[in-house]
Amino acid sequence: MAEFGQRQYGTARITPGTQTPGLTKCVVGLAIVIAVIAGLFLGHRSFYHSAKRDPLLEKHESVLEMVNRHASDEELFREYPSLDTRPIPIAFGNKTYKIPRNYLVDLDRPDVDPTKNTTFEIHVLLPDLVPRSANNADKFLKPPHFGGHGDQMNATIRGWQKELDLSARQVEWTRWCADNGAGVFSPVESGYRLCETATHELYLKDTTEGPLLFACDKIASKTLGCTIAEPTGAQWGVLTLDFSRKYLYQADEIRRRFRSLLDSFADK
Repeated sequence: MAEFGQRQYGTARITPGTQTPGLTKCVVGLAIVIAVIAGLFLGHRSFYHSAKRDPLLEKHESVLEMVNRHASDEELFREYPSLDTRPIPIAFGNKTYKIPRNYLVDLDRPDVDPTKNTTFEIHVLLPDLVPRSANNADKFLKPPHFGGHGDQMNATIRGWQKELDLSARQVEWTRWCADNGAGVFSPVESGYRLCETATHELYLKDTTEGPLLFACDKIASKTLGCTIAEPTGAQWGVLTLDFSRKYLYQADEIRRRFRSLLDSFADK
């Protein structure tokens, strides 16, 4: 049996002086073929790993760090979009989300207490909260989004602070309206109430999910935006939703549907 193994894998024994040119060429040729195959294999592995690198998951500066060093607008608004649908696990607050990559455009996951200090950003198209795909990629805007959001909504889940208290925020907005605005929230459309200040329109609506509070740029143009600030649902941080004024009176539905979407990504 040992001899059988030697015949299969050992080096052939050739008596000195009996080598032929044909045999030498065969051995050299075999060595070249093996070297080429090995090179191709290693090259493929190198290319494969390079192609798999995702800039979203690599360590990069936080917005605060870039602001402190006076970074350019291009750096501050840099995004990392993708058509990939594989889930990206993100631990935040008391939850772990598994978010398809094509929803995500930014992820800042610091080394210090990442479950409380992570920030990530999701982009979808309204009204159906559709993620990026090959068929709609051209409808997503390039940063910065000056001049309006179109149908794009930007959702940012931000750590570094305790979860937003909507009841306390409603008290603050009522005081802000009294001190800097019209004094009271007046009824407008679809159950919404409005208080105008010098720079913004403040909106309030009572819902079964709690008070809805959001602000819109005070210019009568559908190209400008509105911002909802909400609890994240993970007992930590703040969720903000930025969208066009043309969806102003759908804010309640937008908030409800996005919260449902975000919850669907959480580990059960």
